[in-house]
Amino acid sequence: MKSKVFVLLILSVLFQFQCKSAETTVESTETVVPESKIGTLLPPPGGEGEIMWNEKGEEVVNHTGDLPFFQKKSEHPNELFRVYIASDEYRVRQIRSSDKIRRKVDFGGDELSKEELKRYDLLSFIDDGYVSVGLNSVTGKLEAISFDRRVPRINDIAKIIQNDASRWNYEHLSKDGTPIVTKFIISYQVRLYPNKTREEVKQMLQKKK
Repeated sequence: MKSKVFVLLILSVLFQFQCKSAETTVESTETVVPESKIGTLLPPPGGEGEIMWNEKGEEVVNHTGDLPFFQKKSEHPNELFRVYIASDEYRVRQIRSSDKIRRKVDFGGDELSKEELKRYDLLSFIDDGYVSVGLNSVTGKLEAISFDRRVPRINDIAKIIQNDASRWNYEHLSKDGTPIVTKFIISYQVRLYPNKTREEVKQMLQKKK
């Protein structure tokens, strides 16, 4: 079963490698930018007055030096978090409701999600998806999770994203700790890097067959 899944993954990546028009445009604009490089300040993507927080629990600003994925204005009112994952990067932006709910820092979990992606670093590829999260209105713990609007094109990547969202814990900022926000969306962007040539991928595919 695992062999079949791996073959399907390679076929999917090879297919995307050949579809150069749309994917090339996205990849050229989604270059990873160091956190320390601050560009021109931009309005908060979640709307005026919203404060952004990163994966370290630090307040940050929206600016042109950050990933384009983080910069763009949010079109969905219930989008609270944006996550960028690669085998060497894990970044988070909370773009709304930071006065009501916060993601708890989890560096160990972040590292595990990065590790999960390493085996899929075959060719240059960007995928994304929206995860809908429902929390228990009493305990504030995860109650429901599903994809919303967009599902990643590679099933194994979708599983990594869903598992990542499932392990998050939250701090509820009401006076008595009762959840105020219980339904929201986490937007994900995943980047794979090319550590093999197209010919090497073809050879791997032939061996699997």
